Amino acid sequence: MRELSRILFISGGLVMLLLGTVHVVLTPQHPGERKGLSPVDPAVEDSLARARVGLSDRMDMWRAWVGFNLSHSLGVSLLGLTVLLVGRTAASFASDAAVFLPLAVVVSFAYLGLAVVYWYRAPVIGVGLAVALFASAWTLHTS
Repeated sequence: MRELSRILFISGGLVMLLLGTVHVVLTPQHPGERKGLSPVDPAVEDSLARARVGLSDRMDMWRAWVGFNLSHSLGVSLLGLTVLLVGRTAASFASDAAVFLPLAVVVSFAYLGLAVVYWYRAPVIGVGLAVALFASAWTLHTS
């Protein structure tokens, strides 16, 4: 059962790493770059590039939005990578699973809550799958 738990854990980590990587690929780096997370209306894109943020005259909403998307991608990818490192061997999984299994469940569940409220169907499905894999891994590990 411990090996199946480790495989499910790694599978959840792969899902999160894939989601984080896809998010980076879909994030446009500058106005006018057409990618999946680009505003459909070019006027919105232009408005974001012109709108300044109150904290700094140098910062505009476009840069803040791109930075948010890239930092979000980094967090999701880091969760996936951490899971893969913990699960890389049976020995590392055995020594660290008690900490990282519940952590993966809690963090991925938080992402699922965000996905349900703020995002679209694909991330909800992907993060939901990761939650199910992590929760199953934790259940098997403790039984």
